[in-house]
Amino acid sequence: MPARVVIVGAGVGGLAAAHHLTVQAAARGLPLDVVVLEAADTPGGWLGTERFEGALLERGPDTVVTHKPAGLALCARLGLAGRLVYKPAGRIDVLDGGRLLSLPAGFALAVPTRPRSLLASSLLSWRGKLRALAEPWRAARPLDADESVASYVRRRFGDELYRRMSEPVVGGLFMADTEELSLGASFPRLAGGGRLTRPSGGATAPPPPPVATLDGGLGQIVEALVARLPAGTLQLGRRVEGISRTGEGFLLKTPGGPPFAADAVLLALPAPASAALVADLDPGLSAVLGRIPYASAVTAHLAWPHRAVGRPPRCHGFFVPRTAGSAVVAASFVSVKYPERVPADQLVVRVFLGGALHPEAIGQSDADLVDLAARLLAPLLDVREPPAWSRVWRHPGAMPQRRVGHPALVEHLRARLAEHPGLAFAGGPLGAYGVPDSIAEGEAAAERVLQRVG
Repeated sequence: MPARVVIVGAGVGGLAAAHHLTVQAAARGLPLDVVVLEAADTPGGWLGTERFEGALLERGPDTVVTHKPAGLALCARLGLAGRLVYKPAGRIDVLDGGRLLSLPAGFALAVPTRPRSLLASSLLSWRGKLRALAEPWRAARPLDADESVASYVRRRFGDELYRRMSEPVVGGLFMADTEELSLGASFPRLAGGGRLTRPSGGATAPPPPPVATLDGGLGQIVEALVARLPAGTLQLGRRVEGISRTGEGFLLKTPGGPPFAADAVLLALPAPASAALVADLDPGLSAVLGRIPYASAVTAHLAWPHRAVGRPPRCHGFFVPRTAGSAVVAASFVSVKYPERVPADQLVVRVFLGGALHPEAIGQSDADLVDLAARLLAPLLDVREPPAWSRVWRHPGAMPQRRVGHPALVEHLRARLAEHPGLAFAGGPLGAYGVPDSIAEGEAAAERVLQRVG
């Protein structure tokens, strides 16, 4: 009788785990019954693509970073390599006093890397520039304890660079409070040192494109994964309420039916959902998971006819600093970034709202969210009419908040998890962020399960 592995959660991490299990079990001649239980009516979590009003819209991530190989490698295995589109780095701005000012070239997520570009930036005063340029001569501090991103950037580059560059960019990307965001969990390569390079006289080769997408949207990854699963593997609308031990296996409690037996269980869920499921199995493990908070996010697309836009955007998008007091944390100009995806006569903007600093956004109506976004965009684009159309998606509890001390918490979690052979986690609880990380974590968890049941 084949061993049964139950995966709870059909986001991209859970689907990647299921794909890895089925492919590798067949390759190794291992009889295996894989089941994916998903509470929602559709797979993919917040990774998905939709056609709406003649435009191709992403409800969540729209790119995969190329320096993390798991995303591109999975696309190749799924036969999607020929559909990959590599995107060059585009201009990214920061909202500053009602203006959009460009980030300096070479600004790498949290810190600058090119002194000359920093000197030319309009975002910093000369005092702020000189303070930041002194960074290479500041001694690296041994990382004997975690610190926040805010603490690190202020210490090495100064408060002005933190407030006007690092905070809006990092806060927007992670939908987080950078005063609490763990440096060790978010940017481990920065821990203990800086990134601003000294001037060099030698020529350097241009960097490879930093991100890639699929010509039909990243939802194609979800579609391809689902299509390759054996019939009956994915069961939608199947909510799990709890997990208990039975001998060397597990029982999964589902509403309105008998318990679901499994030899191994892989939880591909946010930490709070996993905490609830293992509360009876291991209250201590549940408590550790419960210490990882999550924030909610909203993505909204707004469109105007080009004739209504008095000031067309010249950048791919922009970030909004916390000092602006807006629930909008970032915006992306789809018409600039992906002109082939939208009607030629329209400007389409994707806006990100909510996160750790604005938890109220998830509960606002579509109309209020669109109005909030439109009021922020109107003076920047010089538009004087409401959007021609809009589309809003809510992502409750989608963004893990890795606060200071998170790396130690993950080690504690791994140690506790080792006490439960056959139980594995993938995704946010162990540090995954973004599509490639979710895929890598899902496949790694699947491999651990294979080692157990094989």
